[in-house]
Order: sequence, then structure tokens, then C-alpha cells
Amino acid sequence: MDEERASPQYLAAGSYLDLMLTAVVMQIFFIVTAIWVGTTSNGLLDSNTEHIRHALKIQLGLGWMMCIIAGLGFSMLPLIYDVKAFDKSLMRSYIGMNMLGQLCIMLGIMIGEEEIFYSMATIGITLLSTSLFILGPPALKIFKSRNVDSKNLGPFSYAIGMILPIIGLITIVSWVARRNDFSIYFSEAIIFDLFIPLAVISTIISHFNRRLKWQLINPEHIGKVFATLLILMLLSISSVPLYENGDISKRVYSSLAMFPYLFIFIALNPKKIIDKIVEGQPYSKMMLASVYWLPVIGLAAYMEKMELVVTTDGMMSFYKWILIFGFAMQALWGFANYLHDDHKRLSLHRRKTTWLIFISLNVGSIITTFAMMNSWYTGESITEYPRIGIAMYALSYVLILLHWIRQVIFSLDDWHKTPMFYDQYLKHPDQGPGFRIDD
Repeated sequence: MDEERASPQYLAAGSYLDLMLTAVVMQIFFIVTAIWVGTTSNGLLDSNTEHIRHALKIQLGLGWMMCIIAGLGFSMLPLIYDVKAFDKSLMRSYIGMNMLGQLCIMLGIMIGEEEIFYSMATIGITLLSTSLFILGPPALKIFKSRNVDSKNLGPFSYAIGMILPIIGLITIVSWVARRNDFSIYFSEAIIFDLFIPLAVISTIISHFNRRLKWQLINPEHIGKVFATLLILMLLSISSVPLYENGDISKRVYSSLAMFPYLFIFIALNPKKIIDKIVEGQPYSKMMLASVYWLPVIGLAAYMEKMELVVTTDGMMSFYKWILIFGFAMQALWGFANYLHDDHKRLSLHRRKTTWLIFISLNVGSIITTFAMMNSWYTGESITEYPRIGIAMYALSYVLILLHWIRQVIFSLDDWHKTPMFYDQYLKHPDQGPGFRIDD
């Protein structure tokens, strides 16, 4: 390893690689556990279905998916705000707690004993939640620097990290109070209907507005878009208890679930995206596809809330499947690939699309959507997810693992500590983020 790669700034700049590898390995463990739950029958699974499903969702949302989000944050935010890179030991502590938390949940489920499951799940959820507190100080550091280049991304860049400790606290409290059905719902809603969409939309805006300079959203309106989206998401979450208490109608309840996704899709200016593509501008195809899944998520949420599509109680809603795989997973890995190519300083026109990953994620989501629409058309209740769709999602997990192993271990491309494009934010690009003359 040369001198540049041994420097502290290199280690900090490349921290996303450690978190990406952690994510690809742990998502394999997750899909194995999920498939095991779906194909195995025992006393634990039959009598504790809701709590097992909740533990798996926490493993998904705060586990490997949060690793990707944290990895992108650890690498990009110090560059964008030109602050000293986050402490490497902090990142290692986060990875250790995150991996151990996921493994505890996995083992607790697969051992099959009720007492062991609740003990291991409590340990695992506590570790995953506590790991978010570790990310609090770096998030505060970015928040204090929010006036630096805030115009391209606004609060989508600096505000999201500030809610991580709150999410951790809500998750722990909700698990302790798990006998109350609303506490389970509230915890999952905060993660999957608020944080994950906000974080992923942040990467989409960052890619198109900042990285490609397409200006899909006027920088002067970024704050208004963020505030409106946040309000719509909170209204959607709060509509559930209101509907259950008979305070609002089913149509209002269903519409509130749909509005956040339709709003942000329109705000992202899909016509301008198409115009840029027609002009031949380079872009990430995975990021593009994730944008056009937004209205599908909104429609699916509306149909399921209206009970136009009927599933069994043991199934996760179809809109969340599309949200996780068609939208979130695709956008996050697409953004990570683009950032990695920036570190390799590849020309935008020479970048290759990971077609097999792209196809597997989108075909899986199309199959999921078709199954949902078929249920609406025929009026038949859905008792299980389409197995070929699950197979496509599982294939994407394996392909992502192989892709990142090849990129990190076997790639012959030069890797640079400061990625192309982002050096414009640094006062001293050769020394890395946060360097000052008096350092």
C-alpha cells in the first residue's frame, strides 16, 4: 500500500468500503433468515409471527440498509462540508455493534426457542438502536456546518442524521412495549415510512441536483420541498390511529398514504429527467429507475389501504416490498456504485451499468406489482408472495455481493482518496477534508 493509501485521510475517505462490504455480507444473512422463516414451521414461528416479522424488519431497516446509508454519509459529508473526516474508531464501533445486533436477531430466530428468541432479539435490537447513538456526534458536526453548500440539497443533507438517535430511542422503547400493537406499528412506520424514504430521496436529489447538476429541484425551493414531504409523511403515519378510531374515512386514510410518494415524484420533475436522457446526458440507471418506482409505491399503498388488494396478516405489505427493493435498495446501491467510480475517477461516459443487478431488482419488483394488480383484477386474496419474485430479489443480493468483492478486492483500477467532482468543495484537496493551514 502506497503512502497515500496509508494516510489517515485515505482511511477516512475509504470508510464507505468497509460499510459497503458489511452491508453486502449481512444482507445475505438477512435473506437466508427471511427465506428460512418463510419455509419453516415450528412453535416459535406459529405463535410469535408478529414479533418475528418485526425483528426482521428492524434487522433490515437498521441493519444492512443503515450500513449503506452510514457508509455514504461517512465518506461524502466531510467532503461536501469540508470538515475533518469522522474518526475511524467510531466507524469500527458502529460496524461491530451493527453486525452483532443483526447476528443476534438471526440466531434468535433460527434457534427456534421462544425464550432464546426474545432474549437474543432484545440484545440485537438494543445493539442496532444504540449504534445509532454513535452516529449522533458526527451528525451534529454536519448540522453545525449546514450553511456550507446547503443550496443543492438543503435539509435533505444535514437534517436526516439528526433524527438517528431519536429513531434508536423509539425502536428500543417500542420493543420493550411490544405487547402494545401501536408501539410496533409506530416503530416500523418511523423507519420505513419516514426515515428510509427521506434518506433515499436525499441520495436521489444529491445525484441529480448536485452530482450531475441537472437542477431537477430549484435550490431555492429545496427547503420547502423537504418541509412539505416531511409533513405529508407524518400525516400518513398519524392517519392510522385516526382511521382506527373512526376519525377519518378509509379514502382519506388511503390517500394520505399515497400523497408523499406522488408529491416527491412530481417535485423531482420527471419530464426534465426524460429531456436530459434524450439529450444523451450520462446518469445512473439504477437511480433513474428508483425515481419511477415512486408513483407505483404510492398507488400500491393506496390500493392496500383501500383493501382493493387483500393479503394475509402474516405478509408484509406489497408497497413496502416495492419501497425496499425497487426504490431504496436500488437507489442506495446505484449511488454507492457512482461514488466508487468517482473515487476511481472514471469518465462519466465510460461508466458501466451493473445490468444483472439492475434487471434482477426491477424484474422482481415488476413481478411483485403484477401479483398485486392481478389480485385487484381477480378479487382473489393473496396468501403468499410470488416465489419467482423472491428468487429475483435473492439473486440480486448474491450479484451485489459478487460485484463489490470484485470491485474492492480484485479491481485493477486506481483508487483516489478524494473522488472526482467533490474536490471543488475542499480548500486543500490534496490534504483531504477539514484541512486548514494552521493544522
